[in-house]
Amino acid sequence: MKSSVEVPILWHFRVLHYNEKVRWALDHKNCPHLRRALVPGFHIPVVRWISGQNMLPLVKLGDRVVAGSNNILAELEGLCPQPPLFPASPELRQRVMKIQEYFDEQAAPDLRRLFWSTYIGHPAACARMATDGFSSMTRHIWRSFFPVMRPLFRRNMGMDAETLLAARKRLVAHFDRLEHELGTREYLVGDKFGVADLTAAAVMTAIARPLQFPYPLPEPWPVELIDLRQSVSRHSAFQWVLEIYSRHRGTSKEIVVEQSVAGDASASR
Repeated sequence: MKSSVEVPILWHFRVLHYNEKVRWALDHKNCPHLRRALVPGFHIPVVRWISGQNMLPLVKLGDRVVAGSNNILAELEGLCPQPPLFPASPELRQRVMKIQEYFDEQAAPDLRRLFWSTYIGHPAACARMATDGFSSMTRHIWRSFFPVMRPLFRRNMGMDAETLLAARKRLVAHFDRLEHELGTREYLVGDKFGVADLTAAAVMTAIARPLQFPYPLPEPWPVELIDLRQSVSRHSAFQWVLEIYSRHRGTSKEIVVEQSVAGDASASR
């Protein structure tokens, strides 16, 4: 990296996949960085103050803010170029973009709403999951606001009955698509691990929950999530996700520190 001022500060949610894409890239590249975790729902004032928008993940580089997982991945490729995640060939880069588009724009929304749907009817479990790693006071406040936030979560994530049913019907199709893209190959693009594999595997963690995912869910899981996971656990693409995590999801040796900063009154402004 060029200077200490460019050490990335990652603002993220611990739980879900767009954030995991960026964490995985940072760890894979052993890129020194600072992580600051936020609580879903309580993150908006902090994120708007930093970036003028509401979405995570985002990375702060000195005075610059980069939002969106794919924008961040492209930025990290220049900041920490080794080992490369993007292929040099323009043709292979086009294939990477198509795979990213499918898993980001079609698979990820379905898996995210299915994941949250397994928690939304269980306020205590939802609070434990959303605030895991934060103070008991944060969990208590989040839980007390949950009746107000729940309709907003449902609307924002498309968790009406019809949309959820359609997502459930498409779940196997998303694993089928991954199986089709792989064919007989070990990796999605080229002959080594890259950003296409990282994207597809990270998106599928919403249901697959590999052991190497850096923030395990609090126990016990909702029965609905266990059943959903079991419904696809024998699929060859599901097994590929677990294998990719086992082989390639290391942790950075140079993470500066992680801070849980959102949800506490002192973090909101």
